[in-house]
Amino acid sequence: MIWFVMIIAGMITFSTRFSMFNKFIAQKMPAWIEAPLHYVPIAVLTAIIIPEILIVDGSINFSIVENLRIAAAGIAILVALVTRNVVATIASGLICLWVFQWLL
Repeated sequence: MIWFVMIIAGMITFSTRFSMFNKFIAQKMPAWIEAPLHYVPIAVLTAIIIPEILIVDGSINFSIVENLRIAAAGIAILVALVTRNVVATIASGLICLWVFQWLL
């Protein structure tokens, strides 16, 4: 039974991937589908990043003094707004967090 489930799951996965590359099946998506998909990366990254910033040792901590990640994230947001560069944003956030942890 498990082999049957694995084979069916593999066929479904292959068909979804193959449909994007097959020139007979692939077509331009309608605008009403494409418009909401514009917000998917923002929503997914927010859902990944916010808990990593706010949850420390299993509890939510909003104190900037106790949670240095909030201060580092704030500086990274400012760098992102000014530079519009992903690498500069990530590097500034990491460097700020490391410096805050080392100094404080």
